[in-house]
Amino acid sequence: MASGMLGTAITGLQAFQRSLETTSHNISNVNTEGYSRQRVDLATKDEQMIGVGYLGTGVNVVNITRSYDQFITTQLRSSTAAFGDVDKYSELASQVDDIVADPSVGMEPAIKNFFNAVNDATDDPTSIPARQVLLSETEILSSRFDTMNSRFGEIRDQINTDMVVMADEITSFAKEIANLNVQIATAQGQANAEQQPNDLLDKRDTALNQLAELVDISVVPSNSNMINVFMGKGQILVLDTNANAVITKPTKFDPSKLDVLIRTPSGTEGIVTNQVTGGALAGTLRFRDEVLDPAQQKLGSVAASIAMEFNNIHETGYDLDGVSGDLFFKGQGMGTEVIPVAVSTTNSTGSSITVMFDKNNIKNIDSSDYMLEVSNGPSYKLTRVSDNSFITLTDSGGGTLVATDPATLPGITINSTGLTAGDSFLIRPTFTAASTIEQNITDTRKVALATNKALDSNGVEYDVKGPMPGDNRNGLLLAGLESTQSMLGGTATFQGGYGLIVSEVGVLTSSAKIATAAQETLLNNAKDAWGNVSGVNLDEEAAKLIQFQQSYQAAAQMISVSNVLFDSLLGAVN
Repeated sequence: MASGMLGTAITGLQAFQRSLETTSHNISNVNTEGYSRQRVDLATKDEQMIGVGYLGTGVNVVNITRSYDQFITTQLRSSTAAFGDVDKYSELASQVDDIVADPSVGMEPAIKNFFNAVNDATDDPTSIPARQVLLSETEILSSRFDTMNSRFGEIRDQINTDMVVMADEITSFAKEIANLNVQIATAQGQANAEQQPNDLLDKRDTALNQLAELVDISVVPSNSNMINVFMGKGQILVLDTNANAVITKPTKFDPSKLDVLIRTPSGTEGIVTNQVTGGALAGTLRFRDEVLDPAQQKLGSVAASIAMEFNNIHETGYDLDGVSGDLFFKGQGMGTEVIPVAVSTTNSTGSSITVMFDKNNIKNIDSSDYMLEVSNGPSYKLTRVSDNSFITLTDSGGGTLVATDPATLPGITINSTGLTAGDSFLIRPTFTAASTIEQNITDTRKVALATNKALDSNGVEYDVKGPMPGDNRNGLLLAGLESTQSMLGGTATFQGGYGLIVSEVGVLTSSAKIATAAQETLLNNAKDAWGNVSGVNLDEEAAKLIQFQQSYQAAAQMISVSNVLFDSLLGAVN
């Protein structure tokens, strides 16, 4: 009986020692990210039949388990990905909002000052100082367009760098998770089905949460406690012990723009840019497509519209010496500089297109990029990239591509050479337009403010040969452009066109901030729910420490009692 008491006491000592060690482990990891509280699961040992009944034989340590809830953990990952998306989007959108709305670098003051200078020069067309102010304001306007476009370029470089870094981090986490799968499967093989490598599982969950900050993921259980991880809309990232890499590469038509690809261990690559959802990477891609690209393109459309409309009127006028006006502005799509066109690497040899702004259709200059595709027939399809709407073009002769209704073309003319089926071109009418616009006239006398028109005694208009210094009628037409609705199909002034950029960016930024605040609340709620289930509570652990310490001392006392009884028995026998 004494030996039974001793054996029972020893099992208690062992059980409470493990409980104390586990409690100590919890307390030590109270500030460890992703650590789940652990507990010792106890069960009674098999009882022993002693004739008069069954006698208990002590306690067994069955398992050491972590406090874990699959639903709450999945919810935390989902909330982390959603917050990472809107937070990154909001952060980047705020940068663009600060640029377009800032009066020191924004376009509204520059456009206003430019037309004020046009009005002043028109009021006194013979004044050389007034003409010089106009040329100075023209240079400031051109420089402001270029500066703002450069700022957009800097943000583009920043997000490209961020995308490369995020792709590397996603790859690193994928490899870490695959390695942890190996370690967990190995540890699982050393134990029975009920015993889990808790700390390794916590490390893997932490890696999954960190991965979710970058991209939305789905986790599917596999064999031997391993998991498979899919990113975005189902792209394989981790498959048991194998991890794919996430990389970035320049897009087919635009080297300044990066695509996201998945590369398998065998080297196979696939573009998944449009499949990425959630996390900071998705927020970056959404910002690029919804804010940065449209803002840069619309800025270019304002610049091109001002330049083309001003040129059209300026070329019909005459300068102080009675010479007909020249281009007031120069830039892409005007004069001899063509609009940038990206050519597919699979195009046939010798095929090309030349794109210019259409001086007769300026009000329809559009901010979107356009894809021209050639099919059998030949058939020409011009697709608006921003919404995938399209128009069909025909060759009117000599390679000039026209639409049934010329007004449906986005303010451009297209001339082609040697096109064959399968050729494709990306036309970017306004993407870089703001950076190329600059003044073409530097001589104050060359500003064409006169019309050189006069009426004879019969009221018939005739052309005047030579200078008309006091004639400002062409200048009045130029000044009138400020209030003319020359943009967006004839529905907006230049100031209104730029104001639309400010308004749209502001709305998107404001919405992003609201979404960020809402998602942050949801994320904090998910963290609190996880903490309630898995977090370490020091007060609770301190109480358990006292409980297990007293239990350990009681078990030790039982060993002492057992020893006294054994000594008494030996004494009685002797």
